Amino acid sequence: MSIRNRIVTAGLIAVGVGSALTVPSVIDPAPANAAAYYGAIALSPSTGQTGRSWDYQDSATAASTAMSFCYYDDCRVVAQFANGCGAVAQSSRYWGYGTGSSLSEAQSYARYNAEGGYIYDWVCTSGHS
Repeated sequence: MSIRNRIVTAGLIAVGVGSALTVPSVIDPAPANAAAYYGAIALSPSTGQTGRSWDYQDSATAASTAMSFCYYDDCRVVAQFANGCGAVAQSSRYWGYGTGSSLSEAQSYARYNAEGGYIYDWVCTSGHS
């Protein structure tokens, strides 16, 4: 192999290695500080009235908003969550509440805590269901 061919071959290898090293830097990683969305459910156990909130920037605002839609003196926040879902279940004897990263997880916890029954109300933040 001539010296010229060796130089060309070495140059092509260097370009190929350099390209391989730069390609991964083109792909952007997920942001480390992705936005959190908060939600809450308030319940009046005497009436069954609920208040829900979702996609708020902080948990305090989500909770107060849920309370503002419940309307009764015995309302209280029973589920608070971030980037997920909340659910309320009712059985013949109990109310149950649950939260989770998916709707099915929140509903499962709510039914478990109510010792059976059915899903009475639920809500999820954006991107979770």
